[in-house]
Amino acid sequence: MPVKPLSASTLKNLMERIDNAAQGEIRSLTPLSPTSIEIRFSVQDIARGYDWIDVLFRIEGVNDAKLVSDNVLRGLDMSEGITVELTANSAALAIGSYTGRCDEAPFYILGASIGYEELPFSG
Repeated sequence: MPVKPLSASTLKNLMERIDNAAQGEIRSLTPLSPTSIEIRFSVQDIARGYDWIDVLFRIEGVNDAKLVSDNVLRGLDMSEGITVELTANSAALAIGSYTGRCDEAPFYILGASIGYEELPFSG
């Protein structure tokens, strides 16, 4: 799967395009290994006239996570979308608005790096 690495500039652009995945839907959570996890969201893309697309995020070097069962995952509140943060040594993804405090979210994944892939809408 051709996952593209995220940089600060591509992250900012992507998150603006998808409005931080606000009102999006969680499609799947897939642990690939003990240190690699993928999560797929259906989101509206401003650049495509608010048409729906899927965005898959892959977090590598996972060192902490608070995950939930599939039943709970589908019911998580996506009204605030997601928080994705990058630093020189780490990456974080959380459900909700948790800037600077992703590890306080009801669902989060912390790792070394994060990449993404745009996919067709799976709805």
